[in-house]
Amino acid sequence: MKNVQEWEIGFDQLYNNITSNKAPGLNSFEKSRFLTDAQEAIVVGLYNGSFGKAFESTEDVSNYLAPLVAQANFEQVITGDFPKVSATKSFIFELPDGKPEILFRTLELCTLTEDCGDVQAVVVPVTQDEYWRTSRDPFKRQNERKVLRLIYSDASVADGNLSVQKYSELISDFTIKDYTVRYIKRPEPIILRDLPNGLSIQGKTAAQTCLLDDALHQAILTEAVRLAKAAWMN
Repeated sequence: MKNVQEWEIGFDQLYNNITSNKAPGLNSFEKSRFLTDAQEAIVVGLYNGSFGKAFESTEDVSNYLAPLVAQANFEQVITGDFPKVSATKSFIFELPDGKPEILFRTLELCTLTEDCGDVQAVVVPVTQDEYWRTSRDPFKRQNERKVLRLIYSDASVADGNLSVQKYSELISDFTIKDYTVRYIKRPEPIILRDLPNGLSIQGKTAAQTCLLDDALHQAILTEAVRLAKAAWMN
């Protein structure tokens, strides 16, 4: 399905067939919400393996999500009164506005500055309760080739709008020069028609089609209709 008209026709045909025209009609905004929610559910399922095989387990699955793979580099260490697990070994990086689309981090690296020059180290995520044990294990703790990473965020509401600021706390025995994140980004919403004033989906209002691989379109359509039917049945 290359354009929004094909998406809407496909949704209507499947929806009417499944519900035998007994369900209430849906407007374009409602259809767009179901399609967008279904698309994200399929992406999450492909990544964690709940929808077939997990991301990068096969070449096919990797290609499905390839349009969503992106990379960002951060060079500024945030200073100030931030909660840290270590006063001397924690380096805080802020994921700036414009990066809330990060769904899953697939690869993290950083550059460490040592006496003999800069070296690249892998960033290993750990949970909050794992950190205490990991940082004291000589085989798992941070070193000249490995950095530990914790995450946290701040949420606030202004003028009725939710804002979430995300941070990465990197724990290293050496100074961190920069931090690189490769990630699966949140897919752009599927919007069947330009939305009227006051309505948006993920902050977008203009009509736009699905940007994912054609092989996923039927699965997204089927899941969207399933969500719509479940909402009607409830």
